[in-house]
Amino acid sequence: MSFRNMALQNLVSTRKQFKPLALSLAITLALSACGGDDDSKPAVEPVTPTPVTPVLPVVEEQIGEPLTLEQVTEHISGSEPVSFYVDVAEDSPTLVVSLFNGTANEALGDPDVYVKYDEPATAGETGNFDCVSYNGTGDNEACIIDNPVAGRYHILVDAYEGSATVDASILATTSIFNHSRLCNDSVRIRSQAMTDEQIDSACAVLSETKIRFDDVLSALIAPEFGQAVENDLNETTNFNVFASLSNHAVWSEHLFDTSNTSGIYFETSPTDWWHDSTVLTFNALEWSGGRDVIRSLDHEYIHALDGRYNKEGGYRKDMAWWSEGLAEYLGTFYEEKYQSLITANEAQKYTLAEIFAGESNAYSWGELAVGFLIETQAETVTQMLSLMRAGDWDGYYALLDIVSAEKQAEFETWYSTELATQFNTSNTALALGEYSQINGRGGWLYSVTVPEGTDSITFKTQGGSGNVDLWVNQAQAFHPSIDSSATCESMTIDSNSETCTLDVPNAGEYYVTIGSDFVGGDIIDLYLSACAGVDCNVNLPAAEEIKQATEPYLPHWPAKGTLGTCSLAETYRNSYTDVTDFAITNTTDTAVKVYWLSTKRGDKAGSSYMTLAQGDSFSPNYWRVGERVMLTDMGDNCLSVAILNDSDNQFEILAEHVVDAVDEIIIPQATAEMGSCDLAVPYTRQSGNAPEFIVANISDTPYTLYWIDTDSGEPNLGNIYATLNLNEMYSADFWTIGDRMMVTDNDDQCVGVLDLNETSNIFVLE
Repeated sequence: MSFRNMALQNLVSTRKQFKPLALSLAITLALSACGGDDDSKPAVEPVTPTPVTPVLPVVEEQIGEPLTLEQVTEHISGSEPVSFYVDVAEDSPTLVVSLFNGTANEALGDPDVYVKYDEPATAGETGNFDCVSYNGTGDNEACIIDNPVAGRYHILVDAYEGSATVDASILATTSIFNHSRLCNDSVRIRSQAMTDEQIDSACAVLSETKIRFDDVLSALIAPEFGQAVENDLNETTNFNVFASLSNHAVWSEHLFDTSNTSGIYFETSPTDWWHDSTVLTFNALEWSGGRDVIRSLDHEYIHALDGRYNKEGGYRKDMAWWSEGLAEYLGTFYEEKYQSLITANEAQKYTLAEIFAGESNAYSWGELAVGFLIETQAETVTQMLSLMRAGDWDGYYALLDIVSAEKQAEFETWYSTELATQFNTSNTALALGEYSQINGRGGWLYSVTVPEGTDSITFKTQGGSGNVDLWVNQAQAFHPSIDSSATCESMTIDSNSETCTLDVPNAGEYYVTIGSDFVGGDIIDLYLSACAGVDCNVNLPAAEEIKQATEPYLPHWPAKGTLGTCSLAETYRNSYTDVTDFAITNTTDTAVKVYWLSTKRGDKAGSSYMTLAQGDSFSPNYWRVGERVMLTDMGDNCLSVAILNDSDNQFEILAEHVVDAVDEIIIPQATAEMGSCDLAVPYTRQSGNAPEFIVANISDTPYTLYWIDTDSGEPNLGNIYATLNLNEMYSADFWTIGDRMMVTDNDDQCVGVLDLNETSNIFVLE
């Protein structure tokens, strides 16, 4: 399945008026897929940071404290501006200055970062700077200088008036990106590990996307279309392309304070002096089995174009159907009707009113609504875009009310009839004895002409990433959402080796449908061939080289095999690579508890795995590179964090790690009471997470927690969430209001049911 998250925008005013609130986030596309790596192949290597101390001419005046490239400087605090400088010895692709929360794991405060070449940097709208990072309270700050020349760069960390920078760390590096190239005046690509040829290809994709955007929309809007919305200052969109999914996850969190793991577009205050237009994406080697594929270039660029040419101001959450729908329609699935037809034939149908209100999937049903409007309601689209460009949101919402009331019947007719017609005529001709390479997402339709007298014919798919299915049908196109049977079908599990052979075929047209079993997965380097004969083959190009993604290890992380501070308790993403020889050993006489650190929440998850006494070791199997372990005292206070890596995973708990440990568990005051076992019946979950969910056991009886299935009302005995002994607690924040958990004794007999509410859910078992 696919998971999609939406980042909200908080507009900020000028620095002189009031405090900026937060980075204006735009559209997030989150897609996950499966893939494997070939460990025998060479790795894609991001540049490895090495501390550099350049030799430069002595200057008479030094303003601020010196920084060393690739080396972290810690413990920056105070309410006054602090100046630094860093010397760059040679011209480089980028200079990245990153300010982030330090080892004390305190909130960063509200500083801003300014960088200026060869002159002192000063703050504010009229300040002297080449780059400004102007995020909201608590966010990490990152300034990126493109193609810096050798010389001195001045850095100003400016604490916002009335606030203070709290225990920050700073890093200046030229080693994150190996390229920074302007494709044109509107797009720049910064890459961590792309070749020149890959950048050429990416630039071509972005150029084609802009042409497509203009061609589809220019006929539907007033003559000023093609000009940016008035006062929009985001002239250039920067694409930051990381070497792998793992690199994207950790660097995006570190530099931009986002937990995104799929690719994301940020639009920051487009009419203000701190404006920015940025895409974060990556080479999805982990999802493509080691094949190069830069994720969602066209989809994310449509977001940037939509923001600059279609909409006044920044991102609006209530327009997600339009934003994501347009990006899917003009980007991911442009002129590929296979996926649209799947959406149209889902069991759950949505009206235009429901789509506009955000009650449907913004990507799939948003794409249908956008496609319907663009293809059949040109005048309405012209009105919509004109209102959006003018920022007349009352008029825009009023227009949507009219459209949803008057056009619903036309919408239903369009998606139930016209989409099938479009799919049936979307075929690409393939000659016998030839092949076609397939790259992309969704599904594809081909037609093959079979001449009279052909004894047999074979259709094959071979190679590539992901998993596809193959259908061959005589005389008319086949789509699995609307057709029950085909002349031949091949649907092997987890394989692209699909074959259909027809003996004594009739002369005429045969239609070949290729469908991906997961819409979010990129199909890369797949080949479809057709030839006459039972055992015939078509010569195919050599398969794409399989690469292994290199796992990141950031400069501020501890040395491999050593425990880090609790500042590492942050969102992250683990890899697909298993770790070896993993063990955490307690060398102290202080008891320490072991927790898995949640990838999405950046906090301990569930109950502890075990409590380590002196000499005890925690050495489980089947953990992966990148996963994190939190060590706590008996009061569940964080002591340190271990990051599992690719080479050294023997960790020791030392005296320095338990200096502040407490040996007493503090049981919170109960705010909810356990109900009777009569609540173990079918029930309905509500929306929203259940707040303050903690279960504490203060009795001598061990208790086990199970989730109760919503449909059956029975506990799911195959999944134990926690077994709590005396003075042990379970806590989590991913449960939904209305969820129910059964509490059982040693014999798995029910002793009560926890019914989670919307206010507070602290249960104490006595």
